[in-house]
Amino acid sequence: MKTLVIGIDSASPNLIQNWIDQLPNLRSIFETGAHGVLKSIVPPESVPAWQCFATGMNPAKIGVYGFTYIGRNRQLKFGKTTPELGCIWDICSKRGIKVGVFNVPGTYPPYPVKGFMVSGFPVPSHKTWSYPDDLMKRLDSAVGGYEIDVPLTKPTNMKGGEKAYLPQVQRLHDKTLQAAKLLMEWYDPDLFVMTFQAIDLVHHDFWKYMDTPDSPFSNVLHDWYITMDIAIGELRKLVGAETHVLVLSDHGSAPVSSALYINQYLESNGLLTLKGPVKNKGETYTKLRKWVLKTLPPGAIASVYKMTPGFIGHRLTESAAIERTLRGLIENIDWDRTLAFSTGGHQAHIYVTYDLINKLQDSRGSQSTTDVVDKLCNLMSQLTDPKTGEKLSPIFHLKEDAFKGPFQYDAPDLCVEFYTKNEKVQVNPRLGTQQLWSSSPHFSSIHTREGFYGITGPKIRHGVKLDANLLDLAPTLLRLLNVEATSDFDGRVLDQVIAN
Repeated sequence: MKTLVIGIDSASPNLIQNWIDQLPNLRSIFETGAHGVLKSIVPPESVPAWQCFATGMNPAKIGVYGFTYIGRNRQLKFGKTTPELGCIWDICSKRGIKVGVFNVPGTYPPYPVKGFMVSGFPVPSHKTWSYPDDLMKRLDSAVGGYEIDVPLTKPTNMKGGEKAYLPQVQRLHDKTLQAAKLLMEWYDPDLFVMTFQAIDLVHHDFWKYMDTPDSPFSNVLHDWYITMDIAIGELRKLVGAETHVLVLSDHGSAPVSSALYINQYLESNGLLTLKGPVKNKGETYTKLRKWVLKTLPPGAIASVYKMTPGFIGHRLTESAAIERTLRGLIENIDWDRTLAFSTGGHQAHIYVTYDLINKLQDSRGSQSTTDVVDKLCNLMSQLTDPKTGEKLSPIFHLKEDAFKGPFQYDAPDLCVEFYTKNEKVQVNPRLGTQQLWSSSPHFSSIHTREGFYGITGPKIRHGVKLDANLLDLAPTLLRLLNVEATSDFDGRVLDQVIAN
């Protein structure tokens, strides 16, 4: 194998630094190669972050803005990976290089490459999740039932709670590692790109316990970083010293303070208007999903999803719950009287409604998009932390700065990250809450733009500390593979880490 890429979804450079003496495999990569903080994209979400990593391009060049998002035509759109994006595995595959793509979020449906592709989450039940097709049955049999995901929910909502949730994460990780080893053995790819999910899963619920020594969950994150380090070591041992090994996270994480109901804030400031009382058409499935999670043993839930007809099983997933929230925005907002709305996320994705802006300009010659964005920035700067009463520290990402490319039109006009000291505010897009804040956010941690990377191998300088951008890694990997590419990368080759 020439190059092994191991993605550790959501891994925090700060936690890695805190525990580096107990992470011998990561420490070895750092000492024998290069490493640093890896600045992620806007938005710092797994999709489109993994696609942007793989293409070296920002979301506006590849037309992917999230797992699910609202297009300017007010229809739901779904981010996915296609051969047309120009991912590193597509570029290499076209040049006759054997590739393996395994468990990368947003790669369903799989498509032909010179080698294999096993889709990462989300994947609908009863669908083919591998290329070639027969690999699905082979892998399923070899690991005793391959699993792509665990029920993505708040663990306290599951039967048995957090204690019952952790074995599900462990089982997923074990099967992911086992499958990775088998795929490397079966196919012997020149380029193998894969991800692990477990760190992201435990971050979201167990971060809050790190400062609670008497909690049985106080060491969950620490122990999982050690578990992940062991997996890195096992995979690195399989490929040998002549293989370039890149380990990275698509984004980082930070603890959550509170949850902000962003659309309630926009409504109270006259920027968003509802048609009337909020109607939630998918409430039946939401209640059914909660009942399934609370009633069935956690280990049985994956089997239930597999046995349930696809059109019902999908409605019980976290992905479908997010879809229902976004459809609720589309159906309940009065678009003739709304200047801006938000789809939430790990930052506030705020969209200005261009058609209303155009009508106002035609009738009164005022209220441009810039005016609305300026007003939004001013409003977001006035928010205070409900716990401390101190003003939040917003970080603004304007459309024209963060998104450049042929698909810029669908980009949010403004993205805002809210910080209060070392904590971050979760942004909830739900309508009709009648309250601005919640002191019980869904997550214990959410994503930040600060991820990490470490790279080692025969062509990498030793002991280089260099911060980089997520978009720099695709052109750098292609340079190491001696592959010439004509792609219009937004990133650059990290020449400082490559030995002459």
